[in-house]
Amino acid sequence: MRILLITIWKPNRGGIVTHVENLIRHSKNEFKVLTYGGGIDLPFLRALSFVFFGFLGGVRENFDLIHAHYAVPQGFLGVLLKKVLRKPLVVTLHGSDITVLGRGAAKPLMSFVLNNSDAIIAVSEFLRRETINLGASKEKIKVIYGGAPYPPMSRLVEKLQDGRRITFIGSLVRQKGVDVLIRAFVEVKKKLPDAELVIVGDGREKKSLEKLSSELGIEVNFLGYREDLSSILEKSAVLVLPSKEEGFGLTLLEAMAVGVPVVASRVGGIEEIIEHEYNGILFEKENSKELAEGIIRILENKEL
Repeated sequence: MRILLITIWKPNRGGIVTHVENLIRHSKNEFKVLTYGGGIDLPFLRALSFVFFGFLGGVRENFDLIHAHYAVPQGFLGVLLKKVLRKPLVVTLHGSDITVLGRGAAKPLMSFVLNNSDAIIAVSEFLRRETINLGASKEKIKVIYGGAPYPPMSRLVEKLQDGRRITFIGSLVRQKGVDVLIRAFVEVKKKLPDAELVIVGDGREKKSLEKLSSELGIEVNFLGYREDLSSILEKSAVLVLPSKEEGFGLTLLEAMAVGVPVVASRVGGIEEIIEHEYNGILFEKENSKELAEGIIRILENKEL
């Protein structure tokens, strides 16, 4: 089967790109990727440009199925191609398309995409419920959780256990809550002066986060987008996902796969991955004090 994938792509390095890469790598189907490659936060005119030129490119392709990752603008483009070419459309919802766009001015557009899709994949039960609340038919929604490749046992054995490196991996956007992590790090440094914070990723909030770090008088390592995520994780003492909204949280699985403890906010699909004090520590979103306590607890007790 030939499948047209409409998605974000590199240089973005987040859960969606990882998800799509794994999909392509482990499937026997043939894929054609249609992308804009510049991140999910598109200015309005750039989104229109993507839909226009994506439509022109898509109608020239010969494929059996359209698979859009994100409802807007990718799913909207998918609906246009579906109606012209009469090909079935599957839309995978990853989080912010529902938790952000689904609650704002784009809500009517979201409903249009959902109602015109032949099938909808939600990456968590939380997203399935939110999608139904937007008016989508529950019969065509299926929950398929994301996954992370399990590394060879030798890599787990070789993982660095020393050090107090705290790591965040993801887009630097408001809903990821990196500001909460930076404020929590101030408290961590008071208790553990040798702790360090590494931020992997990029986004529109980067400058404000760098400014916040400077104002708080702490050193934070902003690494930007990186390809060597496995290497970064293996050198981490703890991975933190302090999201204010989250559809799933694939980076948590990636960290756990290489034996890295995780601390995450109690929001969205995260609670479908992490059971508090069983395979990670959860804290109430935007509570930097509680986050700091969770990080310190892990860094001081390697048995966890």
